Amino acid sequence: MTLTRSQFETACKAFVQRKHDWAWVEHTPGFGYIYRTTPLQKRSITSDPHDPADGDPAMALPEPDHLICHQSVVLSPTFQVPTFYFSVYDSTGSPVGLSEIVHTSLLRKHALDGMEVTAFSIGDPTSNFPLLSFGDHPSLGTQCWYLHPCETGPAVEEILAARAETRPEDTARDVEWLEAWFVVLSCVVDVVG
Repeated sequence: MTLTRSQFETACKAFVQRKHDWAWVEHTPGFGYIYRTTPLQKRSITSDPHDPADGDPAMALPEPDHLICHQSVVLSPTFQVPTFYFSVYDSTGSPVGLSEIVHTSLLRKHALDGMEVTAFSIGDPTSNFPLLSFGDHPSLGTQCWYLHPCETGPAVEEILAARAETRPEDTARDVEWLEAWFVVLSCVVDVVG
């Protein structure tokens, strides 16, 4: 199952009624998305007991910038499933590169194991499509990172098939589909924040 634009909009509007950190943004009539801004933490780097400078206040690095992550969920017109877009900015408003993003709380550390990280993508070297790419946000036209949606539909369907006997109808089904999509997304991204 995939979502039509109407199903996506209905599910998103119902979802934001329960998840108040997300908001529905109507880009143009019939073309909206959900959006939120959330702070990110940099992962702490473990100290080296063999480093004589470790623990010396004179050698301490300044506190890292506060990072802000702009996140949106947009319906992919090609795959007809939600797609997660994001951009990360430091305290000066400058965009943060992928080499820094991988050291934040946004991406789950285990999801990056075995992945090839370049300046513009993260992916399994044996896959045709990267897990994470850099491109234009379809509604805003701004450069963003996004998780490739090609295998999302089957993953969501697998979750929903496991509870097929309790599947609701119509709008509730579409909301359940979106919530199952967030479960799939949370395997890679910390959406709880």
